[in-house]
Amino acid sequence: MGGAVIDWTAEARKAARAHEMLGSQSGNIDALPLRNVVRESWKRSLSIPGIRREPAVLSDERLRLTRERSELQRIWPVFEKLLVPAATDANLLVALADAQGTLLWVAGSGSSMDGAERVGFAAGANWAESSVGTSAPGLALATGDGVQVSGAEHLYEHVHHLNCSAAPIHHPKTGRIIGAVDLTGGDEAIAVHSLPLLRAAVAAAESQLLLPGPTHRPDSGDFLDLGAAEGPELSGQPISLRHAEILTLLGAHPRGLSNAELVERLFEFPDAAAAGTVRAEIVRLRKVLAAVPGRSIAARPYRLGWDLHTSLGRLWQALESGDLEQALALHPADMLARSQAPGIVELRARAHAALREVAMDRGSAHQLLRLGRQLADPQLLQAALRELPADSPARSLVVAEVEAMIR
Repeated sequence: MGGAVIDWTAEARKAARAHEMLGSQSGNIDALPLRNVVRESWKRSLSIPGIRREPAVLSDERLRLTRERSELQRIWPVFEKLLVPAATDANLLVALADAQGTLLWVAGSGSSMDGAERVGFAAGANWAESSVGTSAPGLALATGDGVQVSGAEHLYEHVHHLNCSAAPIHHPKTGRIIGAVDLTGGDEAIAVHSLPLLRAAVAAAESQLLLPGPTHRPDSGDFLDLGAAEGPELSGQPISLRHAEILTLLGAHPRGLSNAELVERLFEFPDAAAAGTVRAEIVRLRKVLAAVPGRSIAARPYRLGWDLHTSLGRLWQALESGDLEQALALHPADMLARSQAPGIVELRARAHAALREVAMDRGSAHQLLRLGRQLADPQLLQAALRELPADSPARSLVVAEVEAMIR
């Protein structure tokens, strides 16, 4: 970009004319009245057979796995700290895309979030040139330079109400592009200071990658899904509620639990036969686990003999790393919902309380609304109201929800 000040009003007129020429079938792409960087992006995008006009979107599970495998997870907290608060105040969004153009994290103003999600600008969506044509994150990845894209400079009309600036992220040791960070929204997204702000944040994030980080072993061991629609599942296979309760409790206590401690956490009103019932359930559970080599439950105390991940454990990891957006995606609002086992009730309450505390401390309006509705918590919704812009159309709806909850 060379630091030049751009006359966005003039560029908007040129871009509108370029669309007219392109639509009339009489326009030579090389002759379109666009900035060179934008014209070249249009040319690349239009040369891709079968290019979509809306982004491909990952499933929630695939997004979770992609985040876990990405080295960008180490630096998202940097952008959360340096960019998200200011972006939220300016009614903008901050997005972090991986090298393939998939938006792994999106945060900022709630009203902007709602508007952007309607055109597919949301976590899990792919905004590479090969997916949706010209956009700032896709263009930054394609050129390896900071870029700004305004309104009609986007190739497709459904995103002409958005402006965006983006800067690529290079790995400091190899120099390869590993992602891009983007500001999206109204006029402030392409203000003169936007690109310098992004570049400063990128420099801080790239420095973070030079620091030693924990070894990451994605997808090692089994995964216990506590919120599956059809009931708890162990690596995709249904298991009984009682067995899920036992595995969850043992997973939360890696040093193990005695028979008496399991009785205390499994039964609200244990009787004289409860200890024998637990031993019998452990025998049945061991038979279920034996279908896969390596799974075992040791005795005295009972403890897991293999690497088991749970949706609850991943929630705690996200909270500890400061990743509120991922924690919300992992939040087990329906974690073993039918369970009344005291130990599960306690774990569920601790998860709710921890997530609520983090959301109240640093959550955006969108995040507060999301969790407030999940937990039917009027205080979270009232906090969201304080974050929403005064002219947000969502305010009246949220006020009605709060009133209905406190009646």
